[in-house]
Amino acid sequence: MSDRLLFFATKKDLIAIMNTFRELLPFEIKYFKMGNMPTEQPVFFSCIEELPHIGVTFSKSHCSDNYCIMKNDIPVVTERVDSDSFGTFYCVYSSMNSSCMSFSPSALTPDGACLIHGQFAIMNKNEISNTLMKTASKALRKHCKRIRGWYVGNEAEQLNDEVRYITIGINEPHEYDFKF
Repeated sequence: MSDRLLFFATKKDLIAIMNTFRELLPFEIKYFKMGNMPTEQPVFFSCIEELPHIGVTFSKSHCSDNYCIMKNDIPVVTERVDSDSFGTFYCVYSSMNSSCMSFSPSALTPDGACLIHGQFAIMNKNEISNTLMKTASKALRKHCKRIRGWYVGNEAEQLNDEVRYITIGINEPHEYDFKF
């Protein structure tokens, strides 16, 4: 099993993939955004439709919106940071939470010219994270075509010749773009 699954998906594709993912799991899950935050507890989401601006990214590269997916009943590990420059804040990352999977949604740029890839990844192999990854793989296989190791959603595939499929960042040369 891979530690990372890469994909291109529109909002419609993401909703289909993630709803299948949730239906196939043997347990309830929660999502939360990773990074630095002002409080010890992150904001939790229970489904893909609750994530802010799903399907659209204001970033120019992948992994700008990075979420953690965890079993609902597992507590989230955060780390308090006391900074002279920024005051007190809390960090939360998948590396701190061993029974989880990170999720970076694929998304279109606001102008619709680029589709930036998404990914599922695990850092720690254990029963729960392996179950999350295997289930994500099943959901991708159900809703996507696999092309040279990349999963491409049905609607995302229809955008061929209309968008750039971004594998690194939109400022990178076009030769790094995914091509059919």
